[in-house]
Amino acid sequence: MFYSYDPKLKIVVVHTDFRIYWPARLSALTEYLNNNGVELEIVEISGVGSPYEFFGQLTSRPSNWSCLFASRRMEDISPAEANAALERKFDYLDPDIIFAGAIAFPSGAVATRWAAERNRKVVIFDDARLQDIPRSCVVNFIKRKIYSSVNAIFCPSPAWISTFNYYGFKNDQLFFGVDVVDNRYWQNSEKPDSKLLLSNRYFISVGRQIWKKNFIQLLRAYEQYARRVKNPKELVLVGEGPERNELETYLKTTRLTTVRLLPFQPQEALRSLFHGAHSFVLPSRYGETWGLVVNEAMASGLPIIVSNQVGCASTLVKEGVNGYTFSPDNVNELTYLLVKMDAIGTKERMEMGERSKEIINDWGLDRFCQGAYDAIQFVSGSAAKKPGLITKLILKFWKGRYRPV
Repeated sequence: MFYSYDPKLKIVVVHTDFRIYWPARLSALTEYLNNNGVELEIVEISGVGSPYEFFGQLTSRPSNWSCLFASRRMEDISPAEANAALERKFDYLDPDIIFAGAIAFPSGAVATRWAAERNRKVVIFDDARLQDIPRSCVVNFIKRKIYSSVNAIFCPSPAWISTFNYYGFKNDQLFFGVDVVDNRYWQNSEKPDSKLLLSNRYFISVGRQIWKKNFIQLLRAYEQYARRVKNPKELVLVGEGPERNELETYLKTTRLTTVRLLPFQPQEALRSLFHGAHSFVLPSRYGETWGLVVNEAMASGLPIIVSNQVGCASTLVKEGVNGYTFSPDNVNELTYLLVKMDAIGTKERMEMGERSKEIINDWGLDRFCQGAYDAIQFVSGSAAKKPGLITKLILKFWKGRYRPV
């Protein structure tokens, strides 16, 4: 579909921070938009902290990228401070369209209010589904009112249509491809670092060791699997978090010696670990809004076993083709799949890995750029939102807040 638009548009992308996955996305988007006559400015609020603190700080930023509080953690920046700084930045940049993070955060709250007050347009990027973060009727009423001033949503895939229909958006206001990684990076084969590995070909899982990741359930299933097969494959868990002690205690109690807990790894080392693995497992509960580590594992050519509550599962997992899904509450179901994946031959495993690559090829940086550009075309050809009195009052007082996970 074609929408008329002004080729001299100025776009601002803003969020709490842009780490780990975002530099590649925003670099590709900058080039894509520049080639189409659209100017892009990037604004992040905080330069340190966040769940991706292990990734470190950006050592340098492109000329179109600014950070408002480069040496402060988002947890230490009050909503009032963030709001004031963002408003000043928006006034200075004077964008036509703002792409902002979720309205629960200061980035989305300020962007929506600023756009409404100045007759500009806003696109919110968000990957939370209704089932991921249950809210009261009052909160959902407020969200609908705020969303009534939003022109479009940039979300992961069509699996999010029902969520944003619930909040009042029509299908033509929804655009897809926000949750991608640089597939080419992960597809590059690297020889595994032998110092990190227990053996050749192992199950691998990656993530912060918190409740929603459900790693204790994976260990329970793995323990049953290890008792059922003659030579069990090792399990490598990469990550850290508040549940690390619980995982270590479980391993000591059960005397499982074929599990290795590794701290978070640099991306080069993680890529190497993926390329040495047999298959990938993600056992998360609801709250895993997408699961970008699944993208990485698929781009690395791995078969995948993914909880059916993980956001990406319905989009990326093709049953029996590149992997399997399971209920994260059913330990026997996961055990069965570990046994089943262990038993497949090398040829079948490699074929499943190739299917993973083929599927994820449609969910790379090109998809991100095209989705954002389609949203720009749509929004630039539509009228600015004019909020009603109740919505104006909500926008005036809602400053957003940051809750680290």
